[in-house]
Amino acid sequence: MMKNYLLSKKSSLKTTTWAGGTTTQLAIFPKDAEYAKFDFDFRISYATVEVPESTFTFMPGVTRHLTILKGSLQINHIDRYQKQLNKFDTDVFNGEWPTKAKGQVTDFNLMTRGNTSGKVETLVLQSNLLHTIPKNGEYTFTAFYLFSGKLSIKMGSEIIEMDTGDFILFTNGLDNIELHSDTGCEIIVSRVAINTRI
Repeated sequence: MMKNYLLSKKSSLKTTTWAGGTTTQLAIFPKDAEYAKFDFDFRISYATVEVPESTFTFMPGVTRHLTILKGSLQINHIDRYQKQLNKFDTDVFNGEWPTKAKGQVTDFNLMTRGNTSGKVETLVLQSNLLHTIPKNGEYTFTAFYLFSGKLSIKMGSEIIEMDTGDFILFTNGLDNIELHSDTGCEIIVSRVAINTRI
């Protein structure tokens, strides 16, 4: 039976630099898509912003979900709105909007294009408490980025162990799974739907 997930350990993730810091790609779909070409359906990553002020890259046709992991960010969508983002706050915006920001942060990013839609939320597990995620057929992909702590994922008779910085992408929907952490943990959950039209 084929596995319906891909587990990426922190040590296997590739980090590159950009003008204001670093970026680490967690997932891209299709897998042969290239971020620089904007030919992806979705991309999941995290990045550091190491400069006091930054200008966001122009991304035509891309919806961006930006969640703060560390620090705080004053984001300004010019002539639209501005807001203060603190830890685990999320802003969803059009990648074509002229956007500037102030603040040195680590942020989590979900980008979607075309018929693809998504959402990002934070799940904080207390130590030694069981959390069940029910089956949900609405989303094609579900991903967990373990921001802190240790996590055990139980799917039927299989148990998957994750450490801080690891990432897992589930494909073809998500059946009932159980989450448990001895230490307590913080998880960034991304859900993606590819809305095909017949």
